[in-house]
Amino acid sequence: MKALSMDILRCPVCHTQLRLTKTHDSLPTDESILSCEHCNKSFINENKVIDFLSEEDTVCFSKRFAIFRTFYNKFYTPLTNLMFIPCGGVKKARQEVLGAIEMFPGASVLETGIGPGDNIRILNRLFPGCSFYGIDIQKRMLKKCSRNLCKSKLDISLYNATAERLPFNDHSFDIVFHLGAMNLFKDKKSAIQEMIRVVKPASKIVIADETQKAVRLFKIFVGNQPKVVPPVDLVPNEMQEIKLSTIWKGYGYLIEFRTPGV
Repeated sequence: MKALSMDILRCPVCHTQLRLTKTHDSLPTDESILSCEHCNKSFINENKVIDFLSEEDTVCFSKRFAIFRTFYNKFYTPLTNLMFIPCGGVKKARQEVLGAIEMFPGASVLETGIGPGDNIRILNRLFPGCSFYGIDIQKRMLKKCSRNLCKSKLDISLYNATAERLPFNDHSFDIVFHLGAMNLFKDKKSAIQEMIRVVKPASKIVIADETQKAVRLFKIFVGNQPKVVPPVDLVPNEMQEIKLSTIWKGYGYLIEFRTPGV
């Protein structure tokens, strides 16, 4: 895990620069607090993973879906491999998305919804020397991600945060991408706008998730879900090279677009 990088961090509510507070006596030695003097919010930095989530960021699922999600998180790798068989296999499915990212040596890369870190490990093998950052709303996934990436000796900054309110300064990253679970966001428009805000000008953003075809396939496990509509219409008109394509043998969609240059 990387040391705390204060230069890019901002309050996810008002985007004001955060102040690192001296570790409190009542907190463990590996904990500290980041404070926003503008809106008086505080965020705990525990084991170098800062918790930026609030109660309003909590996503409510049906009981059936919540049970499936808990089970899925516990057996993530084998279940992911199984679920992507109809898509041509998980390796090919990842390649369809990661191949659309415009990686280059030394890039600063943010993945929103990093999960166990599988995508970052692949990108690091192909482009060593990049700076990687990841957010996820699930602390359990972040712990798993931290363990996995430590085994790979990969240095990364992880945050417990939502894509709808990113805790970063404007234009902080060369690359921003999202693979999976976009359909579960409460506010997809805000998530897309936040990705645009934190990426540098003239940069490409890549978003991928399941189509309605996949939702019908997995209905037996998760129950009825809202109809999936790829959120390409939520991409602002001023973005460039906007493209929507079908991937994963029709079970997924891929949205690509570029932010305007300076």
